[in-house]
Amino acid sequence: MERSDAIIIGSGINALVAGALLSRGGWKVLICERNNLPGGAIATSTTATLPGFTHELLSSWHPLFVGGPAYAELKRDLESHGLVYANTTMPTGVVCSDGSAVLSTDMAATSAEFERLGDGQAWNEMLGEFTKKIDLAFGLLGADLWRPNALKLLRAARKRFGNRGLVATGAELLEPAAPWLDRTFSSPVSKSLLAPWALHNGLGPDDASSGFITKVISAAVAFGGMPVPIGGGVKLVEALSAIITTNGGQIITGADVKKINVTNGKATGVELVDGRKFEAKKAVLASTTPQALYGGLLKDQELPSTTVKAAESFRYGRAAIQIHLALSEKPIWKDDARLADVAIVHVLDGMNSLSESVNASNRGYLPKRPTIVVGQPTTMDASRAPEGQSILWIQLQENPRTILGDLAGQIDPGDGSWNQERLNAYADRVLAQLGEQITNLASATLAKVVLGPQQIEAMNINLVGGDPYSGDCRIDQYAIWRPLSGASGHRTPIKALWQIGASTHPGPGLGGGSGYLVAKRLLSKRFF
Repeated sequence: MERSDAIIIGSGINALVAGALLSRGGWKVLICERNNLPGGAIATSTTATLPGFTHELLSSWHPLFVGGPAYAELKRDLESHGLVYANTTMPTGVVCSDGSAVLSTDMAATSAEFERLGDGQAWNEMLGEFTKKIDLAFGLLGADLWRPNALKLLRAARKRFGNRGLVATGAELLEPAAPWLDRTFSSPVSKSLLAPWALHNGLGPDDASSGFITKVISAAVAFGGMPVPIGGGVKLVEALSAIITTNGGQIITGADVKKINVTNGKATGVELVDGRKFEAKKAVLASTTPQALYGGLLKDQELPSTTVKAAESFRYGRAAIQIHLALSEKPIWKDDARLADVAIVHVLDGMNSLSESVNASNRGYLPKRPTIVVGQPTTMDASRAPEGQSILWIQLQENPRTILGDLAGQIDPGDGSWNQERLNAYADRVLAQLGEQITNLASATLAKVVLGPQQIEAMNINLVGGDPYSGDCRIDQYAIWRPLSGASGHRTPIKALWQIGASTHPGPGLGGGSGYLVAKRLLSKRFF
């Protein structure tokens, strides 16, 4: 039986970050990945459409990673292994029924844009006020909430705001985006520019805490842009993998873990489906959903009934759909030529359509006019398409995992599944809607790939039902209540067994946060 200091189940961003940090810290690390390639939700393909086109089939954008502590600590090593990021001064924009707008990393340009919309003072006041506490906001999302030093964050907030101010800040943390946007901004374009960003954390504009998330992401994008690795996300996977292997670690693919071995209440290793066994001397890290961990890998163990019940109750959110287009030329945006150079453009009718689409999807209905996330990676990385050509990365986040009906009355829900007929019909609706804004969309499209909830889950088992965030992110399954309502954090009832991944705090997004937090904890002199 091969022995390692730590065994990590899965090879997504959190697993690779943890593996890289532990390897650099002198631990012998083994990563077991059930798929044939490492990377998790980072799935770069050069064969999805046509030769010469590089597509990110799932996750694509890296602002959370580049702005986070894992990148800061590993940057030199990552760059030595060939990772280079490209960025832009025009990270996001919107086109809606009332007009269009672009948010820039140039503060003066963004201020002027909001001034054009009649909301210059509102934007500057909001950003100025939020900047004063941005350290606490990002600290809350990045802190290990189950260690004593997390209390430093609370003490700092209390010292800064006082008791009453701290209570008021708590209310601000819980406010939905819609009432905050309605109160703060007058232009429907301003609201439409900011509101869709809560979707990227699994929230709708009427959900608790979506206002806070909208502020956090808007500030992160305004300050940090929308970086992507030149050559695709695979370059980050390769660089993190190289850190692990050059420090004596190993990554094995096609290694489907069947069970976690436990001796005297302590995790001691894993057993694969093919019968191979590996021993862990210090720790096992599982980058899985709670149900896969407690109902699968630990199903033969005696576990607290409260833990099992909490894991069984863990909910999954709306499904995602990804559409990838290979284009013969750059998109031509009908009403605002600037959008051709923007990294991510949200296309929607307005904040009301966003709210309607999210709520419809939550109740099992296909939206009539969904919010379309249009990514244009070639605005930063021209190597992803042949010269003069481009690609579109299109994401739809307002989709029911099971279809009960269609608000447009056009698609028969049938048995509720996302079969190819229903998937293609819905994709056609979306592309027709997008074609209203991109005049050459149909004529420039050379090839198309549509990935529905079934395909997305097949690519990554943690994306249950096509949920790209590995679990509903509403407030009862977030922060201290993620992954379990019992506020157990990354620890499990089994000694030396830790849970990481998007199902755990600080949640989804290519930040590597949970992997970073657990690795730093394990490398400390006392981890508790």
